[in-house]
Amino acid sequence: MPKVPIENFPSESTFCLFDNLSSAASDLAAASVATATRRVYWSAIVKLRKWLDGQPLSDGALAEYLAELHAAGRSPATASQVVAAVRFVAKASNRKDLVGPVTRRILAGIRRAGRDRGRGQARGIGWCEADRMAAIASERRTGVAGARDAAIVATASDALLRVGELAALRVEDLGSCGDGSGRLIIRHSKTDQEGVGAVLFLGAPTLGRMLTWINDANIATGPLFRQVRENGFVTEKGLSPHSIRAIIQRCAYDAGIDGKVRGHSLRVGSAQSLARAGAGLVEMQTVGRWKSSMMPARYAQAELAGRSAVARLRYGK
Repeated sequence: MPKVPIENFPSESTFCLFDNLSSAASDLAAASVATATRRVYWSAIVKLRKWLDGQPLSDGALAEYLAELHAAGRSPATASQVVAAVRFVAKASNRKDLVGPVTRRILAGIRRAGRDRGRGQARGIGWCEADRMAAIASERRTGVAGARDAAIVATASDALLRVGELAALRVEDLGSCGDGSGRLIIRHSKTDQEGVGAVLFLGAPTLGRMLTWINDANIATGPLFRQVRENGFVTEKGLSPHSIRAIIQRCAYDAGIDGKVRGHSLRVGSAQSLARAGAGLVEMQTVGRWKSSMMPARYAQAELAGRSAVARLRYGK
């Protein structure tokens, strides 16, 4: 397997640009991959480059690096991200894939030996807990910031939104219906990079929280969820996914919810609540906009087990 100096890999400014393309074409090539994915890949490449310390990258060197990550206690997911990043850069640079048989064998061993490692599944926050979080957020946080945080929690729970989707929302994406419920337009997402779009349901209480935030913030267009200064001034700048994740975690803490609360805990919990209420995998997949039923099945496996053939036919559940 030929060795390629890591320095010849694209720099940060041209990380996902293909060789011999104009600037306009390179921008389009970059847009073909989600921003978050590019960020993860670039971070992995930077750390790999630092470890190589000027040495060329090869199948054996990559395998050794993965072995050191495993020895340092990192999860199989981290090792897989490194491999995916190397393959992506090689493809984007029109170079030969350096992930060879040694790396593949090491990665397989890491997945087996480190299957109990990792961050673990996020703690699901179901409907009742989400309602409590939203209520406490509007009570404990004074003024417009509390209204915003309550709206974020309620919207994420009703629409099973990812933090990136919450950050991308605009005021114009919100609509209401005659029965008091709301509709939310998702223009693009992790599983809809081409922007086909989706229209999601918001319950009347959630729409009410959204309208309270919008009225208190006195906004009519632009980013929906925005930064609020300590004096209550609402800026024109939208919240980042990182900020929204922190808000969800803080609201969970204030509501006394423990465990591994993450940005998608409300999404996971809504899937679990749906399963508990009798929704099937196809229904869960549809409202959560998952590409397959694998993720909702994983999130709600305990709830779905209670409706298994054994539970129903042997024990009449």
